[in-house]
Amino acid sequence: MPYTVVIVEDEAEVAQLISQYLLSARTTPNQHSPYQVLGIAGNLQTAQLILHALQPDLILLDVYLPDGSGLTLLSELRARDTRSEIMLLTAAKEVQVLEKAMQHGVCDFLVKPIMLNRLDQALLRFEERQQRLSGAREVTQSMVDAFFLSSPEQPRELERLPKGVDPLTLQKVRHLFVDSPQDSFTAQRVGEKLGINRSTARRYLEYLLEQQTLVVDQSYGAIGRPERSYRIRKSPA
Repeated sequence: MPYTVVIVEDEAEVAQLISQYLLSARTTPNQHSPYQVLGIAGNLQTAQLILHALQPDLILLDVYLPDGSGLTLLSELRARDTRSEIMLLTAAKEVQVLEKAMQHGVCDFLVKPIMLNRLDQALLRFEERQQRLSGAREVTQSMVDAFFLSSPEQPRELERLPKGVDPLTLQKVRHLFVDSPQDSFTAQRVGEKLGINRSTARRYLEYLLEQQTLVVDQSYGAIGRPERSYRIRKSPA
């Protein structure tokens, strides 16, 4: 089932760009986007009507709307105890806006103009949380640490990527493993799923291996040739 999304953004071009990006996010010849956009609201009143009827998995919320503030909607949603995760997408740079966002538990805060690699990073975090929560039977310390301790490290990781490692492709490779935590993938199989060649896939896999995101097993094919098979490193229970 795809993650459902409502976009609240008064700039039509920005809203359409985000919508198109969500619908093409991590698509491959064999896989559809993990997102479904349920609606787009260009003002506060429309957003209130949509979100009164729908409870999406994710809300992308602007602050400055023509008929009010997105923070008003944020407060209303939290008062109703909505289960939706909320990301703020805004040109607002006042510290008070960030403080209000944190008080109301937004999952991310993206400052306009929005960088697509930063948006993709936010989406990956959202997907990882959803995956972890949907597969968990009880709260463990390792789960809590994954939510609260690892997030600050991710932006720095993007800044120090080695030459030849693109952040968007890296997120696609990482997402493949997050989405299939029980599976192992060879470079050939990753390349086929993502539409990249084997050597390129191997470059990203080896990088994630260095970052201790993946572990590798050595296997032997029918003719005895060794083959590296990668799988996601599981957090200790």
